[in-house]
Amino acid sequence: SAALGTVATSTIQEVLVVNVKAMKGTMFYGSDLLQQVLDNGLRYGAMEIFHRHADEDGEGPIIFSMANMLKPGTFDLKAIDDFSTAGVTLFLTLPVFDDNNMAAFDLMIATAKNLASALGGELNDENRSIMTGQTIEHYRERIRDFSRRQQLEKKR
Repeated sequence: SAALGTVATSTIQEVLVVNVKAMKGTMFYGSDLLQQVLDNGLRYGAMEIFHRHADEDGEGPIIFSMANMLKPGTFDLKAIDDFSTAGVTLFLTLPVFDDNNMAAFDLMIATAKNLASALGGELNDENRSIMTGQTIEHYRERIRDFSRRQQLEKKR
C-alpha cells in the first residue's frame, strides 16, 4: 500500500467568491484601497495578493484571500499609489483550517461589506451579479451542504 503515514486530507474543496466592484464609471484607487484592506486585517503576502490570517497580525493559517479583479489579479505594493482597479475579488477555500467554515464566510462577507461601504462599491457574486441577502443565504446553504459532504467523507 502506498502513502503510508500520510495525513488523510479532505478530497472535497469548494471556493466561495465575493466581488467588490467599484460603481459604474468609478475606480478604486491604490492608496485608499490599501488603507481599507489593512484596516480590515488583511496582509500582503504569497502570490502578490492580500490574505486574512487567523491572527490579525498576519500570522497563522489563511482564512480568505483578496485578489485584483483585473488580470493578472495581483497587486504591486511599490506602485500602489499609481494603481487603480474596477474591483477586487475575495475568495474562501473550504474547508478552512479549523472547519469553522461559516465563521470564515461571515468574516469574508463582513470584510467585503466594509470595503464596499468605505470605497463606494457594491457586492457581486461569482457571476458578477448584484449580491443580495438571498445570494448570501444561498452561499450559506452551499457551506452547510459542504459540511455535510465532509462529515460523510470522514465516516467512510
